Amino acid sequence: MKKRLLAIVLVLAVAAGLIGCVGCAEQPTQGFQERSIRLSTTTSVNDSGLLDYLMPHLAEATGITLDVLAQGSGQALATAAAGDADVVIAHSPAAEKEFVESGAGQDRTEFMYNFFVIVGPEADPAGIAGTEDAAAAMREILQSGNKFVSRGDESGTHTKEKSLWKLAGIDPEDVEYRDCYLSVGKGMGDTLVMTSEVQGYTLTDLSTFLSMQDKLELRVMIDSGGDLKNVYSIILVCEQEGKNIKTEDAKIFMDWLLSDAAAELISQYGTEKYGQPLFFIDK
Repeated sequence: MKKRLLAIVLVLAVAAGLIGCVGCAEQPTQGFQERSIRLSTTTSVNDSGLLDYLMPHLAEATGITLDVLAQGSGQALATAAAGDADVVIAHSPAAEKEFVESGAGQDRTEFMYNFFVIVGPEADPAGIAGTEDAAAAMREILQSGNKFVSRGDESGTHTKEKSLWKLAGIDPEDVEYRDCYLSVGKGMGDTLVMTSEVQGYTLTDLSTFLSMQDKLELRVMIDSGGDLKNVYSIILVCEQEGKNIKTEDAKIFMDWLLSDAAAELISQYGTEKYGQPLFFIDK
C-alpha cells in the first residue's frame, strides 16, 4: 500500500513540475525569447566573416538572431527602403544620408572603419606599388594597358572607385579602355576572384581581401592615404504602412553593436589570424 502511495505521489510531483525529468533539455535562463531581425548589409561586412563572428555573442546577450541579406551598399539601402529589412549596415555616406533624408531611415550612426586598398598581381605590370596617389595609380593601370576589374554594382566600394576615377580625370568606360576596364556587377568576394583570374587590379576593402588572400594570386599595392578610409554606418529602417518593421528589436541590435562589449569584439577580430584587426572602432 505504501509503495502504491509513493508511486502516486511521484507521478503527481513530476506532472506538477516539482521534480525534473532525467534527460530533459535545460531551459534558457536569460529571460528572453529568441527572435530574428532582417539585416540588409554591404557584402564586405559579411564576406570578411565579421557577422558570423559577432552573431553568437549577439544572441547570447540579447536573444536576437540575424537574417542576413548581403548586397552592395546601394542595393542594401534600396532593400531597406522597400521595407524588406529592419536595419541596414552600409559604407556609402552620400547614399546613406539620402536614405535618411528621404524618410526611409533614422538614427544613422558611424561605428567602425577600415581602409580601401588597390590590389594587383605580384609582378605589378603597371608599376604602381607604393604610389601615394590612388587616383593617379588607377589612371596608370588603364593607360598602361592593364586590366582593372570594377564591382560595377553601385556598392560603397564602386561609389568610392567612381570618385577616384573622377579625381584621375578619366572615364574608364571610354572606348579606348574597353579591353582593360571590366565592370562585372559582382560582390567583393567574387570581384577579387575574377581579378586574380585575369591578373588585373581592383579596389577593395582591406578586410575582405585579408580574409581571402590565401585563395588569391594578388597583393596589396596601395594602402595609404586619407582618401582611402572606409567608414561603416548602421541605420534603423523607419516603419512603413503594410510592412512589418521590427523597430524595437532592431534598436536593441543597434544598441548592442554600439556597446563597449561589441566594440571590443570588433577591435579583436582578425588580430590572431592576420596580425591586425580587420575593422577599427570609429570613436
